[in-house]
Amino acid sequence: MRIYLNEYKKACADYNQNWALLNEILYKMCKEHCSHKDVSAINAKVWIIGRTYATGIERMISSSGAQGDSLGQLAKHMYKNRTTLDSIFNRLLSIREPLTTAKLKVIVMEHGKFVRLLAEILRDNQSARSFASKYMHFHCPSVPIYDRYANGELRRICRWEDSYELFDLPKGADEEYYYYALRFWQLYRKFRESVKSTNARLIDCYLLWMAEE
Repeated sequence: MRIYLNEYKKACADYNQNWALLNEILYKMCKEHCSHKDVSAINAKVWIIGRTYATGIERMISSSGAQGDSLGQLAKHMYKNRTTLDSIFNRLLSIREPLTTAKLKVIVMEHGKFVRLLAEILRDNQSARSFASKYMHFHCPSVPIYDRYANGELRRICRWEDSYELFDLPKGADEEYYYYALRFWQLYRKFRESVKSTNARLIDCYLLWMAEE
């Protein structure tokens, strides 16, 4: 696997110039409203994160046709399961960077629990792995963000090797996110050898930058 430091620096510069403030607002929102005991806070987080990051989760939920019905259903479902959700997010509170494989395993496990909870309201038991990772990330910035563009680029630059499987697929985990996280760890580790300030958010920016090149 080859890394491109010049492109990484360009991606970081682009992030700092154009996107950092937007993300700081989302981080602040989730920090100030981290629990799921208030349906209005859930509504805000679901709408802002879901729409800002084009997660497409509303297309997975059957709608009555009323404006905002799908995301409203999602917020109510999350509020109904607030105790389970808060237990998931409480387990992420202690995770800080730098990442380790042990921390990554916890993230994959909790992501799987969140995906399964969301699947209860989705058509055909679909996996909302992208929405789940993005929603989790803004509560815990160490969580790797998954989307199809980042995944496509990561698979291109980080060809799978059996040695990447540093822990077994946890029971109930989303398999695609599991393999994404293992590849992500290889890229993360490689960049941190050269740039100690590397974090999960910047690796995501690099992947998206490279995908657009």
